[in-house]
Amino acid sequence: MSFSLTEAFIAIFIGMGPIKVLLVYIAMTRTMEPAMRKKVVNRVVIVAGSVAVGLFIVGAAVQSILHFSIGALNIIGGLILLLLALKMVMGSGSGEHASADVSEESALSIATSPLAIPLTLNPVGIVSLVVASSEVKDLPSSIAIVVMIAIVMVIDYVVLLGSDKVAPYISTALVQLLEIILGIFLGALAIQLAINGLAELGIITLSAH
Repeated sequence: MSFSLTEAFIAIFIGMGPIKVLLVYIAMTRTMEPAMRKKVVNRVVIVAGSVAVGLFIVGAAVQSILHFSIGALNIIGGLILLLLALKMVMGSGSGEHASADVSEESALSIATSPLAIPLTLNPVGIVSLVVASSEVKDLPSSIAIVVMIAIVMVIDYVVLLGSDKVAPYISTALVQLLEIILGIFLGALAIQLAINGLAELGIITLSAH
């Protein structure tokens, strides 16, 4: 295993933590009833956590069967994240779902996408888990990775549910402004992912700083 468990936890937290999903969650659910918001959070955590564990278990096998490289995964992950970031910056990332009379089916649908994937489990997390799937061979380290995923999912659950207490005091205009700023940062991250993928494939060379 070429990375420490500490580095693995940091990668999992960046790839699955609540920072990227929080503002979009607030914008999409602020008009929902508390019971509906709790169902949304439950769905987000269950979907993101289940897919994450699945990627860790079978990621290496899928990569081998489909013959794609980590570089290619970085590039497509970056492109998907860039599209989401552009929607957030252009103002169409969440407003279309912020309706008081949204049905349970629609609420759970947005909980699955985009909230669970690709915001909670984002492309950084997907790449990290596929890499870990290839590199982690021993049972204790494998158990540790799964426990780390569970810990981050608990953090997500607590943060998302706790945000309901402060959301009423945050204006819609402020949420939209912060969402645009977050979209810009996500766009930068998306481009960096694509650049890393191109470097991984040997198409470009990254200069050292």
